[in-house]
Amino acid sequence: MKYAYENLSEDQFEELVVLLCRRLLGMGVQGFAKGVDGGRDAKFVGTAELLPSRAAPWNGTVIVQAKHTNGYNRSFSEGDFYNPDSQNSVIGKELPRIQKLRAAKQLDHYMLFANRRLTGNAESEIRAHLSKTCGIPEVAIMLCGLEQLEGWLKAFPEVPSQANLDPIDSPLIVSPDELS
Repeated sequence: MKYAYENLSEDQFEELVVLLCRRLLGMGVQGFAKGVDGGRDAKFVGTAELLPSRAAPWNGTVIVQAKHTNGYNRSFSEGDFYNPDSQNSVIGKELPRIQKLRAAKQLDHYMLFANRRLTGNAESEIRAHLSKTCGIPEVAIMLCGLEQLEGWLKAFPEVPSQANLDPIDSPLIVSPDELS
């Protein structure tokens, strides 16, 4: 089931991400109230249940950030979201916050969710940039775009209803795969 993520409010998207992270990391994922978040929409401390795998789970403090965009068919590689030479892009504005959390030993792993498409090349480039700039090992960074989000929502179909998302309230989205 595809959702019109661009029609969600920032709060709805953040709630969806937090609920999904509780399934991926564990019930200890802590969401935060609206307001100044210091670069974190949610936090998990402990050993992850499913990420990156059950055989080798993350251990420590995972910081989760959700970035919502109202535009349709947007991507991580667009200049307003990621530009390695700009501090005004979405990621550019997050870098000082991530660095501060890392320096204070409040971040071991970082997850960034966005309702944008994420290509393999963009994922590699952005993850390498975050790693180099913030001093986080690349294996401790996970970027989650629409493709990953859709896959996880199929694996955990109860999450959208927990987040009070109703596909009936959204515009009809039909993919070519569903038509065939």
